Amino acid sequence: MNASADCEEIKMNNAVPPKIYELVKKAVNGDIENYEISEQDSNKKGDGFLGEVSFISLRDKTTGKQLNIVVKQAFSEQTVRESNPIRDIYLNETYFYTEVWPKFFKFQEGIPKANRFSNLAQCLATISEENFEGLALENLKSEGFVMHDKRKVVEKEKFEFIFKLYGRFHAISFAYKALHPEEFSELVEGFYGVNEEMYEKEAFLDYCKYIYRQGLEGLQPGVDDAVIEKYRHYVDDGVKLYMGCLVNGKYAAINHGDCWSNNMMFKYDSSGKLIDVRFLDFQLARLGSPVCDLSYCLYSGGTKETFDDLDHLLQIYHDSLSENIRAYGCDPDELYPLKALKDDWKVYFHWGVRFGFSVWRGKLVYDDEVLDLTDVATEDGENVQKFTDTKFDEKTFKERTRDIILHLYENNLL
Repeated sequence: MNASADCEEIKMNNAVPPKIYELVKKAVNGDIENYEISEQDSNKKGDGFLGEVSFISLRDKTTGKQLNIVVKQAFSEQTVRESNPIRDIYLNETYFYTEVWPKFFKFQEGIPKANRFSNLAQCLATISEENFEGLALENLKSEGFVMHDKRKVVEKEKFEFIFKLYGRFHAISFAYKALHPEEFSELVEGFYGVNEEMYEKEAFLDYCKYIYRQGLEGLQPGVDDAVIEKYRHYVDDGVKLYMGCLVNGKYAAINHGDCWSNNMMFKYDSSGKLIDVRFLDFQLARLGSPVCDLSYCLYSGGTKETFDDLDHLLQIYHDSLSENIRAYGCDPDELYPLKALKDDWKVYFHWGVRFGFSVWRGKLVYDDEVLDLTDVATEDGENVQKFTDTKFDEKTFKERTRDIILHLYENNLL
């Protein structure tokens, strides 16, 4: 199809933007002429923090069969891209889907289907052009998956389901590393150091310090005095403790990286029972302690009632990890014993605390106050004050952060 025909096709398909059209065309292997294309919807402001999300529908003109695609595209505004590592973040997710996941998928062919991890959105196509990065993914909504209401806590039963899946996901890394150490080492070297890049941004560090101060404000003088005394140093030391989690110890696996409930979709049966979960958004995927994934997930969605059952959740995770490591013919007691997991929690839980605070802060912003990076980026960097000035449900935020801090205090983690 030549350029003029391309333009005509775009007009016929409700003026889907040319770059999105190009990505959708790749998703159907170039066989686009037989489809009617329409943009069904786009994400709400703030849901695509690092870019825009569009929902595209393709209808086969011959069969009437519908194909539904989600398109993620990076923000193109130069002020946003100069103050944030947007391109590297998208390239990182592209690397996961085009290099890491295909190897993981093939590696799993040697184990029983019951032990294979397939709980992620399928990537149909990617584009990594300069100033335009994007991915086309299957739209899980059309398969009956739904989002969790981000302002509501995640129930313990969901955490049990999710921790079991993380055990299966991380087992691939541990087995791959044990059986193909050189290949695994080469694979993880391909990730982009986006967390390290963020650490170099003054605005990012300022926001981290702000969020730790917010945690302190959620504690109650006269009631939490001993806790306040133990936690106070986080205002100055929290960023250092959080970034220290980027240094991996003996036990590391490829992490999902961005483990809050909005980066997962849930499917229920007719009785309301949870039967499936799919992970989304691997933009922050990297080699790291499994505890980074687990603590991020837990503290960004749970309450103290769930935190108090941490040993139970870690046992569920480790049982799943062990079962699936054995499926590869490896010994879980050698690759990641339960004691090592619990010891690692005492080091890497800081990752979850930082994200727990910031995710709850973002989730509880009132709808008419929501911002994204295009609202705060300036030629000189990022105006963090705009983020911190947004109005949010302060009462609930203080309850959530206090739950985290009390849990840490009672378990001698502060």
